[in-house]
Amino acid sequence: MPLAAPIELNLYDPETQEVSETFTQSFVPWKMLKKGIALNKQLGSKEPSEFTEADADAITAYIQAVFTRPGLTQQKLEEQSDLSEMMTVVRTIVNRARGIMDPT
Repeated sequence: MPLAAPIELNLYDPETQEVSETFTQSFVPWKMLKKGIALNKQLGSKEPSEFTEADADAITAYIQAVFTRPGLTQQKLEEQSDLSEMMTVVRTIVNRARGIMDPT
């Protein structure tokens, strides 16, 4: 069975707002699927304006754990990532977990 399509996360140059780096991840370990489900539950149906600093830190730590690449630091994520793209990564992983647990 082939791996699912890669999950992508773009980082942007703060000055030009153009993509400066793209990280991809095809394989998502089971433990990260489980953590994604927990994070999704923690965030619930909150609007981004309702996120707490703890929520933002949890998202950042999760993204770093999924994209295990040298150079993807907390600072880079905080300064160069887009919130909607980071949430898309979390939701994509959660949706993969749902598909694995309920293939119908």
